[in-house]
Amino acid sequence: MPPVDRLNKTPRCGAKTRSGHPCRQPAVRGKRRCRMHGGTNPGAPKGNRNAWKHGHWGAEAIAFRCAMRLLIRNGHKLIDEI
Repeated sequence: MPPVDRLNKTPRCGAKTRSGHPCRQPAVRGKRRCRMHGGTNPGAPKGNRNAWKHGHWGAEAIAFRCAMRLLIRNGHKLIDEI
């Protein structure tokens, strides 16, 4: 098969140009977009790094602060009784 025929049969990019017409470039192998419309970009990094907690508002830290607050209240009550 001549190279021109192979090129004509390759899947095309699924993006639309700014004029609203479909892009006519061939898609990157294994992708749905051409190199101009993000076919070579691997995408966003894996995992959600924006939801990472530093520990101050984690469940363990909140439970620890609640327990400390309860101990302090009980201590104040004990001192008032004495």
